Amino acid sequence: MTTNYNSISYRTDAKQSKPEKIFTEFFVFNKNIPTDSSNPWQPPTDVYETPDEIVVKMSISGTRSEDIQVAFSDEILTISGYRNDTSPHEKTCFYQVEIRYGYFERSFFIPKPINKDTIQATYKDGFLQVVLPKAEQQPTKTFSIKIDIQQ
Repeated sequence: MTTNYNSISYRTDAKQSKPEKIFTEFFVFNKNIPTDSSNPWQPPTDVYETPDEIVVKMSISGTRSEDIQVAFSDEILTISGYRNDTSPHEKTCFYQVEIRYGYFERSFFIPKPINKDTIQATYKDGFLQVVLPKAEQQPTKTFSIKIDIQQ
């Protein structure tokens, strides 16, 4: 079965049941929503900790480096950007549509003190890697608090 939406045709999987075809066609159609959608997509991301740093590795192949923003504020790392779809769509029949385009954004709570002055970000082979060096832990001071007893 072939369905046409705005001169782009989508062919559903022949092995799908009728409800699956309806479901697939609905979501395939919605993938054709303009890329200015207010709902950003979320790239797959790994976040891990080593003894000296916290590393965030995001898969955003096909995104130009100048279209990526990285910000760190109040223990929150935010990565956002835009991946443009440059493939030709006119008179194209898609058999499967999985690659997301348009605006993306992810935010991560970083649970450890970070040395903000030495954060590094690199983009290579479709992966953005942000390295957040841990700051030295300040020893916590314990002090007594006087209790005001009211009678």
